[in-house]
Amino acid sequence: MNEVTHFKQLERMYLAAPINTIFPPKITVSEAVAEIQIYVKPEYFHSAGAVHGSVIFKLLDDVLFLRQILLNKQFSCLQRHSSSI
Repeated sequence: MNEVTHFKQLERMYLAAPINTIFPPKITVSEAVAEIQIYVKPEYFHSAGAVHGSVIFKLLDDVLFLRQILLNKQFSCLQRHSSSI
């Protein structure tokens, strides 16, 4: 599998997550770069008028997960391993 195909698979995998129906993202993955953008809706703000930490944490968690995959080429969440018992 070439790198472009791998990057596109990572993007599709990420976009398929059910949580992304709550925070609809735009994503770009390339060599050593993972960028996620969301439109911040008014309902994402808490009563003090700032973006709720759950939104920020979700973006950080997701982008750091993707970044780890890009930095560690031996690891791929797209590979499935089977074992026999």
